[in-house]
Amino acid sequence: MADFNVVHSHSFRVEVLGITDGSSPEYFYKVEGLNNSLSMEAYLPGGANRPYYRSNACDTTDLILTRPLVEGKTKITLWCEEAIDKGLFKLTQAHILVLNKEGKILAQWKIEDVYPKGIAITPFQLSGPTEFGVGETITIGYSRLVRTK
Repeated sequence: MADFNVVHSHSFRVEVLGITDGSSPEYFYKVEGLNNSLSMEAYLPGGANRPYYRSNACDTTDLILTRPLVEGKTKITLWCEEAIDKGLFKLTQAHILVLNKEGKILAQWKIEDVYPKGIAITPFQLSGPTEFGVGETITIGYSRLVRTK
């Protein structure tokens, strides 16, 4: 038997340091873009006819957070709008938490050098593959991803 448990999650919570706090947790039904990889480049040392490979950078993809549209503006929404409308933001850190039905943290990632890149509204629809009519998608850039739990 393997010494790990399969995670059957109930919700995903996102915390952005300096933006969100415990008084207003923000939950999302979909979190995408937790990707960290090395960018490789080929090189041919003198006289070789087969390339060798070496890493030259660490690449990440954008973090995409999706949730049903909520009434009013949340702290993450305001943070995104400030950055987009006024160009005002500082790099910060974020945590992505996977919670069970009782609110216990099952898995957690720390994301470094976080900055807002965009906010979008999903297409308006009353029936289809989603359970809600209108949703919100927030796009966040980052430089490093570390699993902490």
